[in-house]
Amino acid sequence: MKKKRIFFLVIAVLTSAGLLWKSQSSTSLTNLTNTFANTPANTNPEIVLTKDLERLERNLKIETLQDENWAQVNDYSITAKNLVNKKNANHLFKLTNGSIANLAGCLKKDFCGMERRSENDSYFDKNKTPGHILLARNLSIMLESLRINPELQREIDWDLIRELTDNSNDTIQVLAIELIKDFSVIESDPENLFKLVDNYKGNAKADALTELSKNSSSSERQLLVNSLEKAFAADDPNTVISVVEKLKKMNLSVDEMTKVSKNLCHYKEKGTEDPNWKMIKYDMGKVSIDLEKICTN
Repeated sequence: MKKKRIFFLVIAVLTSAGLLWKSQSSTSLTNLTNTFANTPANTNPEIVLTKDLERLERNLKIETLQDENWAQVNDYSITAKNLVNKKNANHLFKLTNGSIANLAGCLKKDFCGMERRSENDSYFDKNKTPGHILLARNLSIMLESLRINPELQREIDWDLIRELTDNSNDTIQVLAIELIKDFSVIESDPENLFKLVDNYKGNAKADALTELSKNSSSSERQLLVNSLEKAFAADDPNTVISVVEKLKKMNLSVDEMTKVSKNLCHYKEKGTEDPNWKMIKYDMGKVSIDLEKICTN
């Protein structure tokens, strides 16, 4: 009898422990869910963590790190547009102008000290390191500073910005193109800009073409159409789909849209079951283009 009582007592204790663990796990899961649910939708996931920033800062000048505005440059909760104003534009320009050169240099050397990661790092994207993220942040602040005071363009190393158009990071590539297009006196020839963007891939190409499409002259519109035709005819499917998804923002005329669309028909030739053809046809439908009809005629 005693043995039975002990047995049932043990079962009760284990059951209680199990219920307690389940309750605690459920509470933890609920808290975790609430944390994600309460995270603002517009929070930028591309931020530089404190431990990475400490390593990055070893590559920067002491006067940069001691600047009273450096903390705000690294505060990703503040957009570059909201950070820069008429009072601080000149100062922030000079601050970022110096750090851009340092970051560009150390990225080429060893990803700013992060080439060798610890064994605990499960994934390391060499095209989107903390150094790339911080460099892009500085470029965006420089861009906003120039919009307030365009005269500052005289202090920019345009050879360096031109070099950044060949960077492996999408955001940096697009920001470099935007800087050149809007503020470079020497390198902003539209034909040269489209030649640079012709070599872009993926989102970089889609975003850069969207930026260049803002120009309204007839000659520049023709350059845009030519670039789109080349992209649709020869680029990899990922790049093509990225560009197609941004077509609506390029404000193409019906004739322009029809013309560039014809260069997508080679995807149909691979078979109607080709997933790339299905995706492209679906996205073109969003801009009122019946690709099936165009490619049948």
